[in-house]
Amino acid sequence: MENSESEARRIATEVRRRRQQRQWTLDTAALRLGVSRRLLAQIEAGDANPSLSSLLSIAEGFDISLVELLAKSEKRTVVVQPDNETAPILWTGERGGAGRLLVGSDPLELWQWTMEPGEERRSDAHRTGARESLSVTAGSVTISVGAAAPVVVTSGQSALFNADEPHSYRNDGDDTACFVLAVHEPSGGAA
Repeated sequence: MENSESEARRIATEVRRRRQQRQWTLDTAALRLGVSRRLLAQIEAGDANPSLSSLLSIAEGFDISLVELLAKSEKRTVVVQPDNETAPILWTGERGGAGRLLVGSDPLELWQWTMEPGEERRSDAHRTGARESLSVTAGSVTISVGAAAPVVVTSGQSALFNADEPHSYRNDGDDTACFVLAVHEPSGGAA
């Protein structure tokens, strides 16, 4: 994940707040959140640059959405990302692809993705009832969900699927793939 120092501090504060609210030790929290104790301590100190997978695991361990974990404390009626190119990059591919979280409000996230040929993003199953939809704006994206046959979605096409099974996005083409992704993941709301 690429983030500024202020974003790292905000994440540190939120993770620490939620852990302390539950009265979890670092060891207990690490086990429940699915991350190492060392990484959790680094995140809480604002010294870590956690991956998207780590952030998703932490959010799931707290039984909240990724957006809720990353949310700024202010609640506005309209949230504007003034420049999509400055939105936080939470996934980077080995060949230069990127996944940017543009905007979100629990339980909805809006992402902008680019994937270079051969890149793939695998995701664990989200909560029951989670759904994802995407609109491909360039190239093509191969979507695999659970044991179902992969589906290729090309530029100008859109897709919708249940995301409560392991799934992946892959660029099997020769050109850069670009797509907008919406994720709806209901929060469990447990304390």
